[in-house]
Amino acid sequence: MSAEIVVGNYAERANDIVRAVHLLRQHGMAVGFPMQTADGEIIFSVGKDSTLTADQILELLERGELHAEGVRRSVEAQVSATPMRRQAPSSDVAARPLLRFRKRP
Repeated sequence: MSAEIVVGNYAERANDIVRAVHLLRQHGMAVGFPMQTADGEIIFSVGKDSTLTADQILELLERGELHAEGVRRSVEAQVSATPMRRQAPSSDVAARPLLRFRKRP
């Protein structure tokens, strides 16, 4: 699917997305500004550490679950459907401690 088609679909549903984000905020949820992924998908940060796509938000709206509990269930379902990443071995660069610099005299 091309990014142009995805963005076009979001443009057609922009009013529903705006309404859904306002409803989440009325329920006391912190919702960040929309961001676009490299493949054209629109995502929002929701709450402290969650991310939902515009499609997921619209799905919650359609099901009448656009509240904290609905978001929690959606995020949990997303996490359980995503395979766990392997942890990097201790020799990996990312696992090495940061270098310490000495102060000059």
